[in-house]
Amino acid sequence: MTSSTATTRPTTRQWVAPQWWPHGLGDGDTRGASTRDAPGTYRAHYAPIAVDRDTVVAVGTTHYTEVPGGPVVRTYDNCFVIRFDSDGQCREFTEYYVRRPD
Repeated sequence: MTSSTATTRPTTRQWVAPQWWPHGLGDGDTRGASTRDAPGTYRAHYAPIAVDRDTVVAVGTTHYTEVPGGPVVRTYDNCFVIRFDSDGQCREFTEYYVRRPD
């Protein structure tokens, strides 16, 4: 499996992407599995808006609830910059996000 890193912004923390992360990133989780959202507590839609050789930019929105099926309690607009190696495996994933005002 290709070694890859993931970064979230506006924070600058970088971490090794866990197995469950989208696009087959990484094989370890330095953040800890407890950071994964509970099933049914979010819904999201993302779509690519630009592709240039080994780089894809995708944007979308993520809505979170406290409990599955509950009311939306927070919403984020997301932008992902994803870079692939020559085998088509993700080697770098950077997430930019902004929380919408309540």
